[in-house]
Amino acid sequence: MNTGIKFTKAHGTGNDFIIFDAAESPDIIREKSFISRICQRRTGVGADAVLVLSKAPDFDFKMDYYNSDGTWETMCANGARCAGVFIKNRGTVVDNHLYFLAGDGSHELDMSDDNQIRLKMTPPVYKSDLITVEGFSGRHVDSGATHFATEVQRFTMKQAAEFAPGIRYAAEFAPRGINVNFFERIDPHAIKVITYEKGVENVMLSCGSGSVAAAYHAAKSQALKSPLQIVVPGGKLLLEFDPEWKNVWLSGPAVILYSARINPDNLHDPII
Repeated sequence: MNTGIKFTKAHGTGNDFIIFDAAESPDIIREKSFISRICQRRTGVGADAVLVLSKAPDFDFKMDYYNSDGTWETMCANGARCAGVFIKNRGTVVDNHLYFLAGDGSHELDMSDDNQIRLKMTPPVYKSDLITVEGFSGRHVDSGATHFATEVQRFTMKQAAEFAPGIRYAAEFAPRGINVNFFERIDPHAIKVITYEKGVENVMLSCGSGSVAAAYHAAKSQALKSPLQIVVPGGKLLLEFDPEWKNVWLSGPAVILYSARINPDNLHDPII
């Protein structure tokens, strides 16, 4: 007899997730304490976030995204690609074009290429003028989730870990806080992005919505053109956009690692 809660582990360019099917899971999967415990990398399964997939009228699925600290967030682009592969592998849909609902609204997934899954993003928009926060000049961008995008030169993950928390908790973005994206122009069709994510409170190997936010500010401020390659610590993403930024597609890999079951009683509180 199978016991425990069934889950699937997946990642998109190193941004990793624990996926639950809400129809097969108890209500505990949405509880903040459970999420923070299962996302722990030494005493739990380990992940940046949890995805809870459920049914929604007129959509192939609904995706709820929870940071590793258990807080709910509107959207995760890397997670959405993983969710699409999860749903497709279940065989409940046969079309290569999926429609799903997230916290920021409806989205489309083009699953025709297993190696490069295309996701239609919410068109990014500026939410501030050019501002300087903790010595970094940039703009608040909403790309489905909230981000501060700032240009840097020869920036490292160690530097991001040092400087990002001050921006993330800055008074300008209180009380909600903000994700922080440091970007560097490589050439007219490529940028490098390093993201610090609130709720995970760490520098990420990849952040899809953060990459889009950084690309939006980079393109607007430096007239970069589509298609735009985005290099993140965990790999590469590709962004395609029209001149008005009304049709924005982010492409990248999504990998299902394994499925298993876990007894929630065996999970321990996070180690401080």
